[in-house]
Amino acid sequence: MRQSFRLSMQWLHTWTGLVAGWIIFLIFFNGTAAYFRQEITTWMKPEITAAIDPAKSVAGAVVFLKAKAPDAATWTITVPDDRYPVSDVTWQPRPKPGAPPTEEDDDERPPADRRATVDATGRPLAARDTEGGDYFFQFHYALHYLPQFLGMVLVWFAGLGLMVALTTGVIIHRRFFAEFFTFRPRQGARSWLDAHTTFAVLALPFHLMITYSGVAILMFFLMPWAMFANYSRPQTYFEMILQRAHTPPVSGHVAPLVSVNTVLSAAEATWNGGRAERIRVTNPGDATATIKIDRHVAGLVAGRDASLTFNGVTGVLIRPISEPSAASTASSAIFSLHLAHFARPALRWLMFLCGATGTAMVASGLILWTEKRRRKLLDPRYSRCGFRLVETLNVAVIAGYPAATAALFWANRLLPLSIASRANAEILCAFSFWGLSLVWSAVRPMRQAWVGVLGATALLFLLLPFVNAVTSARGTLTNLMQGDPLYIGFNLVSLTLGFMFATAALFARRRMHLPPPTLADPDSTIGQPILEGAE
Repeated sequence: MRQSFRLSMQWLHTWTGLVAGWIIFLIFFNGTAAYFRQEITTWMKPEITAAIDPAKSVAGAVVFLKAKAPDAATWTITVPDDRYPVSDVTWQPRPKPGAPPTEEDDDERPPADRRATVDATGRPLAARDTEGGDYFFQFHYALHYLPQFLGMVLVWFAGLGLMVALTTGVIIHRRFFAEFFTFRPRQGARSWLDAHTTFAVLALPFHLMITYSGVAILMFFLMPWAMFANYSRPQTYFEMILQRAHTPPVSGHVAPLVSVNTVLSAAEATWNGGRAERIRVTNPGDATATIKIDRHVAGLVAGRDASLTFNGVTGVLIRPISEPSAASTASSAIFSLHLAHFARPALRWLMFLCGATGTAMVASGLILWTEKRRRKLLDPRYSRCGFRLVETLNVAVIAGYPAATAALFWANRLLPLSIASRANAEILCAFSFWGLSLVWSAVRPMRQAWVGVLGATALLFLLLPFVNAVTSARGTLTNLMQGDPLYIGFNLVSLTLGFMFATAALFARRRMHLPPPTLADPDSTIGQPILEGAE
């Protein structure tokens, strides 16, 4: 009975991992990159050359917004920090009379005519139009080009699949800590099994935490029954969770806006040294104006007074300081654990490496599926179509998507700055290259497809620092010698990825010359359960 149960868990682990594996790989890859979302955005805007004093930046942003959008419904200003050293501003037009007020989504990218990057004097910076690191974040939770709700549904189900795969994997590999120190090189499927187990065990607590918190974040979007059973309006629930206040209607009485920096200083004094991350001014220039200050979450997993709201005319705190609700604290903690906004640089790098092991765990599992079944191709009763489909998608996703990511960075440097919808053009270049990888994987013999796509990925990453040095002032040898941690780190990661994919391409090229497996091959594990390798 025990063996039958474990074999059942093996079947569930194998097929859940296969069906959801490619989406899980994309989620892990983009989520890992999103840990450095702000740094990637700064790299993709090389025109940003120096940090700006936060107080001067906020004052300049207010000057710009007063001139650009004096009658806007809301102004939003990001406060510069060490990760993103400039201030981005957005504004939202006032709704027409009789229309309901609209809430601005922090994760939704406003149109180009309602956003800008400004310097300390209030002048807009001529930074190139790009989605930057927001591309990876948006792809991570909604698969980017898909309709947002559909993408979130697919990501949620893939997250459930990963939870099943992790749970059944622990049951199958009951001695996984011992197996962590086992590696049998050059033994086909056994080697991939050992690699898969090693990557899984190396950061298993992280994998469990990140999967559970990700599923929990999207739970109320896809399983809203408890919310509807207790709240007549979903907005009421989210206002409680996010601690949102109702936007007051415009009174029509003109009143000068209080100094935003004065309010900013008052908020930081309330936080006893905490600093602000975002400022949102509602109804600027009106007697009902309010200023909401969002606290920077660096070093905080969950805490009180994450946002403070002040009267926009008098500067008086109008929301009483109170303990957050249990629902708000739990929601904040889950979001913080998943997004790691609280993490300082050393911890963020650690979580980045844990995410990389998760990406490698999924990739090695998908490759293991094909390696364990390759010898069955010699059996005329075995269908080749399904095997060919899996291996084609493996090449296109495991090797092709990283190549598309490198192509995105190349497009950021090589596309003309004056073209319309430049941010979308960058992403279109990346998806076009990804499509070419899929076509190449489908028409070429599998081993040649692996070599070609892996080689292209390695070349794109290895040459990326040199392309950057030629096309921008930052990233040159002189600039790096002066000490530019952002560009030094980006170049090191790019070169590391390039060497890793180059090594994988050479390994795949060497395998091209190996004889195909035979039915009598003793090293093949085809037809044997995965438990054989675990035992």
